[in-house]
Amino acid sequence: MALIAHVAIVDDWDSARNLGEYVVSTRGVSLDEAGFVHAVRLDGVRGVLDEFYSDIRFGLLLIVLDADALRADGLEITEETPGFPHIHGAIPTDGAAIVAELPIERDGGEFVLPDLSRFAGGGAPSTSA
Repeated sequence: MALIAHVAIVDDWDSARNLGEYVVSTRGVSLDEAGFVHAVRLDGVRGVLDEFYSDIRFGLLLIVLDADALRADGLEITEETPGFPHIHGAIPTDGAAIVAELPIERDGGEFVLPDLSRFAGGGAPSTSA
């Protein structure tokens, strides 16, 4: 199982759950606009949060995804920049690709990452089909 993650705004993810697919690339950008959904390797989550979400006050979730299951659902995953996979297509919200939905908390303005140690064996995804 090759694990990657996506940072989602809680309201966006909740809406997607109702529709059956997630079509947000990143905060304020749709899949249609970007052409892909941004993802990150698990070891890069802190950097993404600090660089792109430090000013956000909405609730956030870390969606842990099985890249192999996404491919089995017919989605292509590319990685033009090492550590930052792109998921080309809508993410099914009710399939095997969703490994975990973990709240991202704040303490005094700093992000408190969920414990990702249980996913340590997930490794980096292969970007080949």
